[in-house]
Amino acid sequence: MEILQDNNLAKYLFEKYSSNPRNWNFLISTNPLRDGFFDATISNVDEVWQLKIDSIYKPIPMVIGAKVDVDATRIERRIGTSSPAFGYRKLEPSVMMTMLRKLTQEQQVNAEKGEGVGNYINSLLSSLEPVAPKVGGNYAYGPFVFTNGNSLTSNECQKHAADELSHRLRDNLRNRYSSYG
Repeated sequence: MEILQDNNLAKYLFEKYSSNPRNWNFLISTNPLRDGFFDATISNVDEVWQLKIDSIYKPIPMVIGAKVDVDATRIERRIGTSSPAFGYRKLEPSVMMTMLRKLTQEQQVNAEKGEGVGNYINSLLSSLEPVAPKVGGNYAYGPFVFTNGNSLTSNECQKHAADELSHRLRDNLRNRYSSYG
């Protein structure tokens, strides 16, 4: 099992994404499991990566991940069709101005009704094709789908991967922060 972490993991996944930016999913479990870390799953039609994240509350978390043998369609079914696929979407200035104007108007109307603006944002993201970002462009990045539980039903291989990732992430934290448990 190949394990990548931090910049190496980000570089690998970004290169894979850039070669084919369609049909990606990014799920994060907001409840740390027994190891105290957050679980995430990144998938496309070709592969699924199981990640461990030390915190979702800091700007640059420590992340470690391994490619796992899972059918990517299981991830897609869990997300459902209401959420657009993960990716970068190019936002031209005219699109951004229209979006801000529409959100402001919709927010005023919905504030009186007690509703949110999520439907508009989802429809906007769904209407824009994911692209590989280029320097100097304006992009929306996401969506990240947050769940209460792990997105992968664990078989023995995935449990082993989760345990190994937890162990290595804990070792990395101990090496970086000498007072870490």
